[in-house]
Amino acid sequence: MDTKELSSTHDGRPYQLQVSADGGTVWLNGPDGSAVGRFSKRFGIDVHRSGTEQVQGLGECLFCTHEPAGLKEWSLFVAALREHYGVEVCKEVLVFDDEVDGNA
Repeated sequence: MDTKELSSTHDGRPYQLQVSADGGTVWLNGPDGSAVGRFSKRFGIDVHRSGTEQVQGLGECLFCTHEPAGLKEWSLFVAALREHYGVEVCKEVLVFDDEVDGNA
């Protein structure tokens, strides 16, 4: 598993990006240690509020699809992380076999 440390452009707080060894899944962990983002080629997109915010009653999903995801969905995931957390994820973190129709 590959791990990168990132900072929010909104407030400078630290985030951790993890990529699975097979390149099929990416997680973004927030400052409180909870997973706030997951992109899976097999299972889709989950962008959630932090565990701390959920305990405060703010709900869970900010942007979720729960369907297989390809290149188009990866771009949406990257944009959602930028919008909600101010985290810039390099689009090249994942490689897609079939970039024509967006299904990997």
